[in-house]
Amino acid sequence: MRKPINAYTYGTLGYTLQNIDIFNVASSSPAFIQSQSGTFTESKVFSSVVFDSRDNPLLSRRGQRITFSPGIAGGFLGGDTQIYALDLEGSQYFHLPWDTILLINGEIATVSQWGSGSEVPIFERLFLGGSNNLRGFPFREVGPQQNGEPIGGLSMSRATIEWTFPIIEKARGAVFYDTGFVNSSAWSFGFNHMASDVGIGLRLDLPIGPLRLDYGYPVMRDGYNGGGHFNFNVGYQF
Repeated sequence: MRKPINAYTYGTLGYTLQNIDIFNVASSSPAFIQSQSGTFTESKVFSSVVFDSRDNPLLSRRGQRITFSPGIAGGFLGGDTQIYALDLEGSQYFHLPWDTILLINGEIATVSQWGSGSEVPIFERLFLGGSNNLRGFPFREVGPQQNGEPIGGLSMSRATIEWTFPIIEKARGAVFYDTGFVNSSAWSFGFNHMASDVGIGLRLDLPIGPLRLDYGYPVMRDGYNGGGHFNFNVGYQF
């Protein structure tokens, strides 16, 4: 459900009931991943409050978007998982000379069990890495690991600065910097496990829709030993 609040703000409220079956877990997997094998029922209420003053949702040149998204599962809702989650994300766009655009984007989130809940399952944990956050790292590679395998964390923060510029009609170039961390405990926002990358990209306005191509290279690795990564995604906006 979605309800306008004023000209720039709206709220949403939703409910999901899902069954998650984790099976065929390799015997060589870390202990935590093996412990997640089984069937879970999750009953969850999620919501958001969104302020959006952007001039264009596809290619924003000015304005801002701020989203606060709380959610809760289990307890009086039933199901096997009993957690709550909070997420705050904001973007600010600046239209600069020669039709260049500066984007500053940031996000902070935490998730934790509550009441009689014993732990946060792997499918509700927080990860970074990939085309929607830290683009110089493989998908979900940034954050706590066990025996070299990502297991996710309970607190996360990230930020991006991106500058785009026109090349030809329907094509823009991009230069960006991403940084962030994932910590293993809820409400833990220390900077001991920072990772960051720099990169370049291309934004294409095609008949099938806007496409985004990026190449990011790690500059702060937090234990990651690989090279840079190409990323492909739909949509201009990071």
